[in-house]
Amino acid sequence: MTQLINGALSDDHELFREIYEALMNGYGGNRADEYYILQDFEAYAAAQNDVSALYKNKEKWARSAIINVAQSGKFSSDRTIQQYADEIWNLKKLSILNADIRL
Repeated sequence: MTQLINGALSDDHELFREIYEALMNGYGGNRADEYYILQDFEAYAAAQNDVSALYKNKEKWARSAIINVAQSGKFSSDRTIQQYADEIWNLKKLSILNADIRL
């Protein structure tokens, strides 16, 4: 946190002061760290270190990226809307002039 205001991130020690103050003391009537950013920061920093180390190994990074994309599943906005219509909204198809319309 002190890096926000000690010059480590910018020569302008005041550039990130508002963020620092909001997280540490609250801002504009809101409580400090309203979204619990600091509570997860240690885990975030550890994960970022892991990612940084992996990124330095181009072969492992490429393999990881390919596996991640391959396992992400099929995404299509049309398929997603169709699934919502079927499973959430329970809409039935109505054919009018060879067009499928949901009611």
